[in-house]
Amino acid sequence: MNLELGPFALRVFSADNWTSLELAYASNRNGGMARRETALRGSFRSDHLLEAMATQNMADEFVAPDGKTYYGLIQQTPTGVYSISAKEVYSRSLYEAAVKDGLQQAQAATLEPAA
Repeated sequence: MNLELGPFALRVFSADNWTSLELAYASNRNGGMARRETALRGSFRSDHLLEAMATQNMADEFVAPDGKTYYGLIQQTPTGVYSISAKEVYSRSLYEAAVKDGLQQAQAATLEPAA
């Protein structure tokens, strides 16, 4: 989205799972190579929000060594398409399993009587 009002512009765009907002001032706007611009850009990205709101992307699948199939995540918004790959979903599940296993082992070790 690009909104121009005189020498000022407001741009909202997406790239590589980032949403960016840009405020710009341009002198000699229609001057071709003589155009000069000053801009301030801020960006936002949240994989946590994407995981919570996205739907499964059936076109992106990964079959893990144990035979389980993982699907990517995808979310389409007015500013763009955001995604998390199936391999990233698989990696996240491995991490969660390792943390859970580590916590269970730590709890079991603290509950066992000392010899």
